[in-house]
Amino acid sequence: MEPSAEDYGQFCWCIKTKLSQDGEIFAHADEARIQPDGTLVLLRIRDTLHEINLSIAAGHWQAVYAVHPRDRSPFAIKQWAGQVDGGRPKGSIAKPKAKTSS
Repeated sequence: MEPSAEDYGQFCWCIKTKLSQDGEIFAHADEARIQPDGTLVLLRIRDTLHEINLSIAAGHWQAVYAVHPRDRSPFAIKQWAGQVDGGRPKGSIAKPKAKTSS
């Protein structure tokens, strides 16, 4: 059986970075840590084992925040001009609109 994204962590994270063509990387991890040197590390935690899912060196990322795994809407950010519009990160998957009857 193929592992699902959630097997790599209970949270989905958006990382703002110029390393991605659209300026964002989305990754699953149980925890995001910022090391003393500014390196961002996303971890999968299983009992006492900590596995690195992603690491980005200091100076190569600008922000990180938890998002909903389906629509990539931020959990704790309501508005961030130019970055998060209407609760969704810029360039993220839009929620489908409900059909209205004519």
